[in-house]
This record gives sequence, C-alpha cells and structure tokens, in this order.
Amino acid sequence: MKELIEVKEGLVRLKLPPQALKPLGERKPKPPVFYNPEAVLNRDVAVLVVRTLSKAAGEGLRVCDALAGCGVRGLRFLAEGLGVKEAVLNDLNPDAVRFIQLNTEINGLSGRVEIYNLDARVLLLERKVRLQGFDFVDIDPFGSPASFVQSAVLSLKPGGVLAATATDTAPLSGTYPRVCLRRYWARPLKTEYYPEVAVRILLGFIARNCTTVDRGLEPILVHRTTQYIRVYARVHRGVKTAEETMNKMGYLNHCFRCLHRFFVDLDTPPGGKCPNCGDRLSWAGPLWMGRIFDADFCHKLREEYITSHLSSKRELGRLIEAIDAESRGAATYYVTDRVSSLLKASPPAKNIIIENLRKMGYTATPTHFDGKGFRTDAPIRDIIMVFKKTSGSSKPTP
Repeated sequence: MKELIEVKEGLVRLKLPPQALKPLGERKPKPPVFYNPEAVLNRDVAVLVVRTLSKAAGEGLRVCDALAGCGVRGLRFLAEGLGVKEAVLNDLNPDAVRFIQLNTEINGLSGRVEIYNLDARVLLLERKVRLQGFDFVDIDPFGSPASFVQSAVLSLKPGGVLAATATDTAPLSGTYPRVCLRRYWARPLKTEYYPEVAVRILLGFIARNCTTVDRGLEPILVHRTTQYIRVYARVHRGVKTAEETMNKMGYLNHCFRCLHRFFVDLDTPPGGKCPNCGDRLSWAGPLWMGRIFDADFCHKLREEYITSHLSSKRELGRLIEAIDAESRGAATYYVTDRVSSLLKASPPAKNIIIENLRKMGYTATPTHFDGKGFRTDAPIRDIIMVFKKTSGSSKPTP
C-alpha cells in the first residue's frame, strides 16, 4: 500500500489513500477504501452511546461494525468505548479488509478484533459469529439500511442495541414515495416535520422486522443532520415484547389546512376528515407511534459527553444537549415559520412561544430536528392563540 496518509480521528490513527480524504463528490478515480470525513459527528455520537452502554452493562461489550470500510468506527469503539472487549469488523470489499487489518495493527488492537470479508447479511447470520451474540450492532451503509435490518436483529443478544443510519432521506421524507413504499413498506408524508416522520418510518420498519421473529423494539436515541437520520434501539426477545411493539405501530394523520396531527393504531383506517377544521386529512405509515427517545439514557449520554475526551467538540455538545432537552417532549413538532404562514404573520421568537405555552401548563421544548421547531402537547388551537397573542395577528383560528 503506497502513498498513504496518516490521519487521526478520536483516539485512533488511520492510514488511508489521499483520495479517500477528499470530499465525496471529488473522488475520481474512486479510492480503494471508503472513509467519510464528514461523518465524524455520526461516529462521535456512536462512541458516546457505546461508552454509556458500557457503564450500564458493567461488563465487556461485544460489538459489530458490519459495513466497516477502513475500520474507523469499530476501532474507535475499542479504543474509546470503555468496556468494549471485542469487535467484529467486516466489509465485502477485499481492499477495505486490507485497510482494516493495517489500521488494527497500527493501533495495537489486533488481539481484540475479528475481521471478515463477507456480505454483511451473511456475516450476521453466520452461526459461529452469532453463537455469542452481539451487545451492539452498527449498520452504517451508503443509502438504505433496510436490507440489513432483520439479520442484524437476529444477531443481537437479548436487550442488545441496533444502530442504523439511513442516508436515503429523500424517499423517507416524501420526495419519492414509491421508493419509500418499496424499501420500508410505508407511505411517507412531506410535512414541515418530515425528518421526524422519516425517523418514525425507519423505526416502524425495524419494529416490523422484530415482531416477525418474536422480538420487541425500544428506541433509546435518534438524531438527524442534513445528510442522514440515525436511530438507536434496544431489541428484546419474547412474544410479549413483540405484542407491546405492535401496539406502538400505527398511522399519522395530518391536516395541511390547520396543522392538526394525531396518531391512530393499526386497527383504525387513516385519513378522513380533520376533527379540528373538517378538511381532508393526509396520512403516513404504518410507522412508529411510541416514544423515540429514552429520556434517562439521553441524560446519561449528556453526562458522558461532559466527562469524556470528546467534551471539547462544541457541535457534538450542542447536539447532545438539545436531544437531552427534548427527550421528554411530545411526539412531532411545530415550526414557527409554518404556523406563522398559516396566520399570514411574521414568526415570533421560538423561545417566547415555548415560554408562553409553559405558562399555560403545557410541555414545550425546542427540538434538534429544526432550529425553528418546538415540541408541545398543546392542541393546535392553543398554539395559534399563543402565536396570535405574540405576533398581534387578528386572523381567525382554523
């Protein structure tokens, strides 16, 4: 391997070809191994999650990076994850496997790594790999994680955590609804809070893959950037947990006229007329209706960030702090510009809206999904009343 450049990410060193360090759109010719410098935030969050899980487990974790590329994610789990005793790193590209081996040796981690050159689905279903099971499986593909989900679910220990990234946000967000139907068996909806709809569709897809093999799903963390959505969820075994998971699946009804939205379960047909204004409802799903954050876990994640070697990373800190603040908030969020557009008024400051909703006795928090977004359990009529009071609009309430 000639003309390699050494870079550092987190606490690990990597040797990579120069082409692999260029922006994704400028890589011509294509490098022999994949590395995405723009995904450092994604990997930083994953490291914090693994550290938090390690402390809670009280024993060494066995983790798997099934689409490892140059190996950076799995090696960071070993070097920075506190209680990770063993990592299985895999890639279908034989050139990538050679870089995984090289980077493992550079960091002195060879004794704690198993390296494979297999299709990720085959790896996760291999009996000798699955025999012990994994505490944590990371699926981070370029595109959709859909084809890897069920094999990942089957490879987890009881209570193990699946992490999955989806970069195909256009189908999940409603731009290509037929593609979303084909990949995730769900209808998307392009609302102002479409990133959360996308997250719920992905969680719903994972949940359905769990219930078919008598497993249940418990989301602990989700986050979104402009390029991708990311979910972390515990997978529990047993018919009871599978049934409980089914009860958290359903449809989202949304009114584009008055912004009223609500969930209905799988036994209730979606659509119909809006109970708030009488207009026709649009809908999305089936998708996950339950909580998308475990508030206690999110708070521990923030504490872990503060005391970790990553505490100087401000973008990471802002994201973790925002997630902790919204983790107990209501399902779906509103965007100040969209509500103000409905009233044909200038958007008031988000913080003032949140403060006034809280004074009325409702929960209200910002959301990391959108800088102008806020979560609240207030009905749309009271939200509009607060907006009108704040902006001075005299338009009628829908």
